[in-house]
Amino acid sequence: MAAAVGPIVLVHSEGDGGEPWIEALKAEMPGIDARVPAAIDDRSRVDIAITWQLPHGQYATYPNLALIQSICAGVDHVLEDHERPVHVPIARVVDPFMGRAMTHHIVLQILRWHRQLDRFEGNRPERIWPPSFAFDADALQVAVLGLGHLGTHLARALQALGIAVAGWSRSPKSVDGIEVSHGADGLDGLLRRSNVVVCLLPLTTETEGILSAETFAKMPPGGLIVNVGRGGHLVESDLLSALDTGQVSAAALDVFQAEPLPADHPFWDDRRIYLTPHIASEVNKATAARVFADNIARLRLGEPPTGLVDLNRGY
Repeated sequence: MAAAVGPIVLVHSEGDGGEPWIEALKAEMPGIDARVPAAIDDRSRVDIAITWQLPHGQYATYPNLALIQSICAGVDHVLEDHERPVHVPIARVVDPFMGRAMTHHIVLQILRWHRQLDRFEGNRPERIWPPSFAFDADALQVAVLGLGHLGTHLARALQALGIAVAGWSRSPKSVDGIEVSHGADGLDGLLRRSNVVVCLLPLTTETEGILSAETFAKMPPGGLIVNVGRGGHLVESDLLSALDTGQVSAAALDVFQAEPLPADHPFWDDRRIYLTPHIASEVNKATAARVFADNIARLRLGEPPTGLVDLNRGY
């Protein structure tokens, strides 16, 4: 009697091919049949695709695909494939590790600005010991734009540090213990009293370019912009103009319109801009593999996976 054949999990990651992810997944689910695309001989057996930057058009070649699981928190790389089967649900990674990592990065950038570390580092070559400073923590008012898993984790952590924080989302949302506003009017009111604005929004047609001259003008002069969402959220020329006028005093950017950042880009030479190379919240293979294993088990038991994307909203 021929041995029964079970479903296959497709794994693809641009850069490393996918093999390290398969190793991490098998550590969580011994015996799982997970393969890179080149090792799949019968595409009809694939029920789940765990991917990052799978070439466009490939999802449509797997006739029994039941779930597309993004390797990261973003799903832009999936949604941009207009040939993908639109009936197949898409899931993002919802991993506590990523929430902690993102929070650490953003808190570092806020405190770097608030505690004027660049100023003190600039004094070192001349051996300057400046007069004592008193930093008013109560002067900080942070607006978190985007209250998904990452934004909510950040808001609660800032609150625990005694930093005033409020959140904003496009549609009504409630977060226990956190002031939340929504819509255009809610954003305007929040911006007018926030000297730090953190963007953790998904990139959609409604949020593209949200960090613009119009937004900066509504903030108190001399604030900080932190963009860890997507490069498309920021109008780069508007930021440079706002820095030159002093409306914005600094910006911490981890994402950019073009990545890697081109060598001739003006951001490289602008010390008012804190640059990091899209590392604010790298995916950890070991912890993300637990999320993948859980979603595989859920799907095959007929239960809804975690992190499902609302395809009408795009996130």
